[in-house]
Amino acid sequence: MNARTRGLVLTVVALLLCSACVSMPDSGDVQVGDDRGASAQDPGYPYDPRPPQKGERATEIVSHFLDAMMANPTTTAVAKQFLSEDARETWHPDRQMITYDDILTPSGTNEVSVTLLGANHLDSRGAWKGLLAEKRQELRFAMTVEDGEWRIADPPDAMVVSDEFFEARYRQASLYFVDPTASVVVPEPVFVPRSGQLSAVLMRGLLRGPGGKLDGVLRSYIPEDLNLDLSAPVSSDGVAEVSLRGDTTTLDPESMKLMTVQIAWTLRQDPSVRRVRLTINDTPITVSGSSSDFDVDIGEEFNPIGANSWQGLFGLRGGRVVSSISGRENRITGPFGTADYGLRSIALNLQATTAAGVPADGRSVLVSPASTSESAGVSTAAVGSNFLEPAWDVAGRLWMVDRAPSGAVVSFFHHGQVQTVPVPGLSGERVTRFLVSRDGTRLIAVLRRPRGDIVVQSRITLSGNKVRGTRAEVIRGFTEERVRVRELAWHSPTEVVMSRVITNKLSQMTTFSVDGSDVVLSADVPIELVRDKVVRLVGSPDPASGAWAVAASGKVYNLTPDSDQVPPKDGLRSLSFVG
Repeated sequence: MNARTRGLVLTVVALLLCSACVSMPDSGDVQVGDDRGASAQDPGYPYDPRPPQKGERATEIVSHFLDAMMANPTTTAVAKQFLSEDARETWHPDRQMITYDDILTPSGTNEVSVTLLGANHLDSRGAWKGLLAEKRQELRFAMTVEDGEWRIADPPDAMVVSDEFFEARYRQASLYFVDPTASVVVPEPVFVPRSGQLSAVLMRGLLRGPGGKLDGVLRSYIPEDLNLDLSAPVSSDGVAEVSLRGDTTTLDPESMKLMTVQIAWTLRQDPSVRRVRLTINDTPITVSGSSSDFDVDIGEEFNPIGANSWQGLFGLRGGRVVSSISGRENRITGPFGTADYGLRSIALNLQATTAAGVPADGRSVLVSPASTSESAGVSTAAVGSNFLEPAWDVAGRLWMVDRAPSGAVVSFFHHGQVQTVPVPGLSGERVTRFLVSRDGTRLIAVLRRPRGDIVVQSRITLSGNKVRGTRAEVIRGFTEERVRVRELAWHSPTEVVMSRVITNKLSQMTTFSVDGSDVVLSADVPIELVRDKVVRLVGSPDPASGAWAVAASGKVYNLTPDSDQVPPKDGLRSLSFVG
């Protein structure tokens, strides 16, 4: 197990955590493996740490304090006994989570220092924040003497635990916020316990909001001053009782609706919850004037993968665009299906009403109706040097990356106009592949570097009519070896499947989270080897759509054999779903 893989770190409200285990099956018609070793700690094995003992040295107190935070079931009751009386009242372990790959022996007396190796951290919502700054990887504990015994006077406001502890006990879920146009909900990954009162953990994370760094990307319609009253218990018939308290002066009817949609999409991830009974300051909140509780399946019109999106595949055969549904092919009736425009790549909007294509020379992006109409024709959306395959979002924006001589230029085409989008850390770089999330808030790209490729992510912000990208941050780097990433595809709204070159006749597929953590979210594509030269990945943010790898020969390999989707026929080029 390498250090990066062991660095799966997670956090939630610490006092609500408990444990369980989840197995991940290996399946598929290609070779499957998982390079993560078994956890060093059994999630079902109880662990009751020893409290402070008489005569322990200051370093032993600190060492045993860190050990006590790994109690199972999770509790800070024993850990607090290592603190001074004042520190017990002021310690806030729920403010962040720090995990480590290894730890050096504590040293010191009046101040004990501990150096963490491979430390990562998450915020109070459970959102991944990545590698802890080097200067923060040394923890310092001011010590004091109470009743003749050493105690910790100034502990860090964090749960500090080993990576193995969390690998055994946590999984990823999402908090749902709303895009700036209030058109879709957007999932933000967080880590939660594998068991326990999931509804309460999710609600507390949701109430903390998306965070200031996502201003212009997301917003929450839950007033900032609302707090969860105790927990969110779930009745035997699946009703989650969500009782909130606080100021509601900012809640108008539309905001109330969007608030309930956020809550419903977030709590539907708890399999025990079927309905939600929401009260604010003891007043029941109704949806559309109906009953005092609402179904967690409400708000389908805000689906982040696009409500009523076309489910079939599209590709190029004989230079013409064809649809592929359940393995049956038909040419589209629009211009790209009736004539050969020499296209090398295509993209269909979410409703499959408009097609975009890049000709073989890569110097333009063409658009046309996907079906016959009186005004059917082909127009030029953009002209440039060498366009990558474009992508559509739910707002109907056609995203384009032109590999100009000076580096990548990001833009989108909407309502007949092209707008350039500056993306620090990506614009001007050598981009070989890019994706845009259907909700229109994420741009993920592969950057070619001399020492190996990296995968970066920028969040798309909207302020008035101005669209910009945040500084691109690395979400997949390869420090141990030189890697060439050939393809990317969506595998869910928050995970991407990646193809990398091993040899000319061997390709590896891996799945990773958009938050940059090294975690396999779905059992479908953990790590798979295809003994062929994979030149394309076909996936969708809708997990039910399946995923395929396409070799240079045109052969299609099924990456999700448990899916009931019928694979497309071999030989299709530019095979893709809508978006």
